Amino acid sequence: MNTVSVVLVTNVGQGFGRAIALAYGQANYDVVCADKDVDLASKTAAEIEELGGQAIPIQADMTTEVDVRNAFNKVFEIFGDLSGVVHIACSESHTRFRELAESEFQEIIDENLKSTFLILKTSARLLDQSWLVLVAPPKNATEPHMVAVRGAITRMAAGFEARYDNMRVNVVIPSRSASDPAHDAPLVNNVSYLGSTEDIGLSGHRLYVELPPPPRVIESLLPEVQAALDENIRQDDLEASLYEDYEDALDREDVDEALLEEQDDDYQDYDDIEDEYSFVLELPEDLR
Repeated sequence: MNTVSVVLVTNVGQGFGRAIALAYGQANYDVVCADKDVDLASKTAAEIEELGGQAIPIQADMTTEVDVRNAFNKVFEIFGDLSGVVHIACSESHTRFRELAESEFQEIIDENLKSTFLILKTSARLLDQSWLVLVAPPKNATEPHMVAVRGAITRMAAGFEARYDNMRVNVVIPSRSASDPAHDAPLVNNVSYLGSTEDIGLSGHRLYVELPPPPRVIESLLPEVQAALDENIRQDDLEASLYEDYEDALDREDVDEALLEEQDDDYQDYDDIEDEYSFVLELPEDLR
């Protein structure tokens, strides 16, 4: 992605959408951040600009044809062009098939399949010589309804590619659901390549991307919280260490009042930290 172009990324509020939008922003694309939650879209757009990129947020529900069409029109109104679209259609249901309510099934169909239909339909009407990347539900979503949705997206993309040879479309299927930009980098890199000038001619493909395991819950916590939950650390020693720091601060004549208050808070809040995050210790060991 070496030239300045415009890309529309959907469902950018979190997960794969956010990570992909950030990557395109860092690659000198003008990024249109679309999400049904305009606050989340604005937050992602602001992150892109903080990294030196250009981005605008758009409120758009990709399950509604009017919103999809308005999003495309807004891009042309502002930029006069649209190089490509990344559509995140990987909403998941973890409900067992035999227990799945009709309303939940309909929601999965709307969020993934209907939105993909509307994106492809609008692209066929308004774009020319453009590219599309569809991020489908993850491979590890193995309940029948998820397998059906994933397969339908793949087949719809294949039919679109066969009918509209002026546009290239590819489907990316991650091995798991989204985690964080660092652990989702392999997927982001593949999507970035499929939406670059280096990928001219590559179309009609279904690409499976193996992602590393997401970070365990405890790895995402602050160091002091990790220490409070660490079963290998004697908690009496940890409390004693905090108390010694507090006593040392009291003995110093030149101690900063703010520092003293901070160390007092560290000691007084220690039990609260243990109580608040004790649920982590109840998780399976491979998720901690």
